[in-house]
Amino acid sequence: MNLKFTFTIILTLIVIGSRAQNDSVPTTHFLSLNDAKEYAVLHNYQNTNASVDIEIARKKIWETTAIGLPQINGSVDYNNSLKIPTSMLPGEIMGMPGTYVPVQFGQQHSLSWGVTATQLVFSGEYIVGLQAARIFLEFSERSHKKSSVTIKETVSKSYYLVLIAEESKKILEQTNTNFENLLNELEESHRLGFVQDIDVDQLKLTKQNNDNSIISVTNQIELAYRLLKYQLGIDYKDEIKLADSLSYFVGNMDFNKLLAEEFNLNQNIDYKLMQTQEGLSILNLKREKSLYLPQLSAFYTYSKNAYNNDFGNLFNDWYPTSIVGLKISVPLFSSGMRRSKVQQKKFELIKVQNSKLELEQGLQMQVEQLRRNFSDAKLKFDNVKANMELSERINNKTEIKYKNGMASANDLMLTQNQYLMSLNNYYQAMSSLLEIRASLEHILLKE
Repeated sequence: MNLKFTFTIILTLIVIGSRAQNDSVPTTHFLSLNDAKEYAVLHNYQNTNASVDIEIARKKIWETTAIGLPQINGSVDYNNSLKIPTSMLPGEIMGMPGTYVPVQFGQQHSLSWGVTATQLVFSGEYIVGLQAARIFLEFSERSHKKSSVTIKETVSKSYYLVLIAEESKKILEQTNTNFENLLNELEESHRLGFVQDIDVDQLKLTKQNNDNSIISVTNQIELAYRLLKYQLGIDYKDEIKLADSLSYFVGNMDFNKLLAEEFNLNQNIDYKLMQTQEGLSILNLKREKSLYLPQLSAFYTYSKNAYNNDFGNLFNDWYPTSIVGLKISVPLFSSGMRRSKVQQKKFELIKVQNSKLELEQGLQMQVEQLRRNFSDAKLKFDNVKANMELSERINNKTEIKYKNGMASANDLMLTQNQYLMSLNNYYQAMSSLLEIRASLEHILLKE
């Protein structure tokens, strides 16, 4: 029996341990850019909080609505008068004129319970509050939309950054292989007396610089992946595999469409958020004005009371009371406080409207600037690409000449350095082009 029990415990621990081990195994995510953007919308921490804000706004609507619905409250009250209060009555009542007679009214123990129901009949503040709660929900929904749009733009730029860094590393590694082959050939030529020491040392120095560049870009790739994981809401232990390539993005870029696409201000998410903010400011002003109006409410109260000097007999006799009525509250004079609050809200509305005009002009200017930058970046990219292809051809021809003894090692190192520089410029121009594209797509996006 003990052996069977021990075996069961061991088996259970093995199962639990295997499950825990499986739970800790990193996950690999294969993501295209569209997959990455949609994943970030669902899992990015800030975007998740924006979704929670929508739920909070919905609950706020019900909270505000409930103010105008019936409210019922109950109460129980027990008092033990250790010393019953004494009142002084004129002696004339007792036949003793000119004197006062001390008299105690009440019982030592008193108990009461009751229920009160209230119903708001009219309140201008309540009506405005309902409107404001609904606009607040709209504001939360648009804030979530803006968060989604922004995170998509950010993820796009990080996605491009990773691809460019990885491509740069491939070029550097290929260049390093070429340097190693060339260095072996140069050392052999030096051994045979065909080249000088300085040529070998110069190539070693160039190769060492290239090795350092590989280390640097490797660190950049690691940081770029960590940043992308953070933006996606993926655990840093998980692995990401990017499905798209740089050639795909550059080859499928509809340059003319982005330049010609109409910018609709009223569909821009930032402008719509400002419109919602303006609506909230208008309602805040209405709310302060509504405080000049009277407030009407109805109420009903039912209670029972018991009194006795003996606590044991306190529950024997109950005396009911019921009241129904209306209560109207009319604001008459506040020493200018309400007027001051109304003026404050008017000035706040003016500020929001000024900000709205500023945003309108700023967005128009930003669109034009992005279009101009995008056009310039495309022209620069085409030129740099042509220079890179030209330097590649020059480098290839120099390698052939070097192998045939028609070019020196210095000539080859010069053309290779020139080719590396052109490659670096090429990927920098591509990075700039893709980033501006992401920003332009972001601002042109319609809600």
